[in-house]
Amino acid sequence: ERLARQGNVEVLTAWTNHATGRPAAISNDRLAQLAQDSLPIQISGAAIQFQINRTSRGWLLELINNAGVIKRKDQPAVVDPGALARVRLKAKSPCQSATALRANQRQENPGEIEIAIGPGAVEFVEFVCQ
Repeated sequence: ERLARQGNVEVLTAWTNHATGRPAAISNDRLAQLAQDSLPIQISGAAIQFQINRTSRGWLLELINNAGVIKRKDQPAVVDPGALARVRLKAKSPCQSATALRANQRQENPGEIEIAIGPGAVEFVEFVCQ
């Protein structure tokens, strides 16, 4: 009851990650739904690592493609050039521009934009939404 007074409370059923066989606190489907409902920028396409930060002008995304790089402790990294990650970004509120900072590509009044991220590469995308 004390938790319920703080806001929405959701009790999730037990779930086991099928890929690892280990129990997890939240299912992949529920986590994806929470991200869809809560994040200001919708990210779809290839599986990538990302983080979203609020700025005074809008949002800054860091997009990381962890695919295509094999590292062993006693050898140089091996890069698979075919492991390109293509993602689509769509702001949930109107934005004046979106700029892929490393690629130096800017789009005015972006609807949905597509970004290609090389294997092991990082791209930063700034959405200006004032």
